[in-house]
Amino acid sequence: MHSNKLFNRTRWQLAGWYAIVTAMLFGICGVGVYQVVSYTQRYILQQKLQDLAGTLHDTIEPELQQPGQISSSLKTILPGLCLWNENCHSSSNDGARHTARVFQQEGYYLRFLDESGRVLATSGEQPNVLKRFAPREFWQVLNCSKGDRFYQISLLLRTNSGLPWGYLQIGRSLKEWDSYLNILRLLLFLGLPFAMLLLGGASWWLAGVAMQPIYQSYRQMQQFTSDAAHELRTPLAVIQTTVEDTRLAEDLPEVNQNLDIIERQNIRLSRLVKDLLFICRIEQQQISTQLQPCSLNDLIGDLVEELAGLAMMGEVHLKLEIRASQATMILGDEVQLYRMVTNLITNAIHYTPPGGLILAILDCTDKEAVIQVQDRGVGIAPAEQTRIFDRFYRVQSDRSRATGGAGLGLSIASAIAHAHQGSIQVESELGKGSTFTIRLPLK
Repeated sequence: MHSNKLFNRTRWQLAGWYAIVTAMLFGICGVGVYQVVSYTQRYILQQKLQDLAGTLHDTIEPELQQPGQISSSLKTILPGLCLWNENCHSSSNDGARHTARVFQQEGYYLRFLDESGRVLATSGEQPNVLKRFAPREFWQVLNCSKGDRFYQISLLLRTNSGLPWGYLQIGRSLKEWDSYLNILRLLLFLGLPFAMLLLGGASWWLAGVAMQPIYQSYRQMQQFTSDAAHELRTPLAVIQTTVEDTRLAEDLPEVNQNLDIIERQNIRLSRLVKDLLFICRIEQQQISTQLQPCSLNDLIGDLVEELAGLAMMGEVHLKLEIRASQATMILGDEVQLYRMVTNLITNAIHYTPPGGLILAILDCTDKEAVIQVQDRGVGIAPAEQTRIFDRFYRVQSDRSRATGGAGLGLSIASAIAHAHQGSIQVESELGKGSTFTIRLPLK
């Protein structure tokens, strides 16, 4: 297949399209995964900040008395809170509440602002924001001078009397999340070319596997065309030569002799065409198999009697052996079954040397009828056993005409066996003979 330009080009096209389509699907899936991960991270962060802000909001509001003023009770609730006019250092307080300890972790911060947006108190590491954001916006993304980003939530605070006090802002650094997303993007961008290489190799291999049966059929068609042309060339050449000789002949006996040659070659061609049509039609199920009760005992017994004369002419012994304890009945077309077994026995007679023994055996199992034709002939090489059921194939490499066949007998036998839902196999050894086994389902 590698040396055939047509199949190579088709294989490249199949592999290319498969790789392109799969790469597009992988790309779409990669973008989808990235969007899902990004959305999930943002949702988790929002929920965490919103829960934290809600807890602080509900805890702090009852302690607020004067708008824009930090009370001592607020410092008690949030230890480590640094006023805007104080120089504070972050320190841990084991007695602080859980919500207060959160802002002593890296990445979190808290701010209190009055209604005008002026910072009153802070907790945690404050971001160096490039531009000032209005505290009235509920969610904000802050961009810092170092390239870091912060996600921030702002809540309006009221005093215990219901007056607007100011704003509470809680934020968290997005550095960890951005690093994770950057790594994910890098993996997706670097992984796609690597996946394309793997896809290309897999596509090339899969295209070869998919095209192998097509290529085998193509080769069989080429071989069939070559063999058919070879088989038809000889009789056509003989007919042409005989016609030319007949035109030059003057006496009547020579003309009659030439006409006999033409008639024999015409019969041979007709038989060849008829066998080819039979194989094609039975394989395409264009010939209806008349399934009727059929006794294999009678069929094979009659065949052995009819072919005994042919065996005597070939100076071989033909023997029948019935191993089945009772009559073997199947549903089948008796004419086709007769032809199938005849082809096997005739082949055995032709390829068995004088004095050899041919054994026709009928046996059965619980579900199958078994017909075997054993000979002590020349045998078949292991490399050729897989091809003997091909059309026009004969074991002899010189394609001798001594047997008078065209290499279609075993092809016809195989087609008939499969048409009866059966099978045919061969076991052979060079110089020791062959055994053909047919298995057919019982009635």
